Amino acid sequence: MGEDLLQYIHRYFETNGASILHRSNHSIQIKLTEALDRELMNRPFYWHYVKKTGGTPEPMTLTFFTEQPKERSEKGEWLHVGTPRLHQIFESARSKGIWCLLYEHHETQQTPAPLYPWLVVNVKFSFVSHQRKDKIMSYGLQLIHGQLVYNMMENLQPLSLEPIIADHSFPMASLIQVESGLRRIKNEARRFVDDHPDDWAEKAEKKMLEELALLHAYNQAVSSTWEDYEKEKDDIRSRYHPSVHIDISNSGLFYLSQSSF
Repeated sequence: MGEDLLQYIHRYFETNGASILHRSNHSIQIKLTEALDRELMNRPFYWHYVKKTGGTPEPMTLTFFTEQPKERSEKGEWLHVGTPRLHQIFESARSKGIWCLLYEHHETQQTPAPLYPWLVVNVKFSFVSHQRKDKIMSYGLQLIHGQLVYNMMENLQPLSLEPIIADHSFPMASLIQVESGLRRIKNEARRFVDDHPDDWAEKAEKKMLEELALLHAYNQAVSSTWEDYEKEKDDIRSRYHPSVHIDISNSGLFYLSQSSF
């Protein structure tokens, strides 16, 4: 999960123009753009001061850890699914409607190199009851012969990707339409949910029944009104009722060389 999350964070900030200053297996340091600083860091007074005085703007530098730091001396944010900062980033990506079109760049060859179309989709699964568990999955679907790759972001990370195609490359035409490919990925996402262990839902249902039994006993003892009793039951059911939400965080069309896969 940590590696998938690190890939997602790297791609989000890189796509939005931030500078990646350093990256290790479990951490990443980022220099924000002014736009990202204004959006994420909640510093309206600072930016008002810079504008009023004509000063040189200095966007913040952030360090994120995807594993809990072993030493408190390490400065940065521990980023994991469920933290407010990651939720903020998810919402930012969703509000931007991130859809990217990128081409792989590689060393110049004597003959033009074909690039193959891949639909890449990052999906967030939320398993919700009285507790919440989120998981990010990335899928890649080749739009010519239909090859499906899981953890696609890991495969993209070492590649050089640019928004403009290189002179020595040409894109291959898709045989599978993006809409059709997206439907297949959605089906894979539903299959992932169907195959996911449901012990979390069973625990939530058990906890709900225990809470309802306690409420019933309490109501018998104090003789609450029927309206109050029904309201309390509805609150317990809504709090513990298990549900699964599937959201597409972002997606894009990537043209990649055959040698990359």
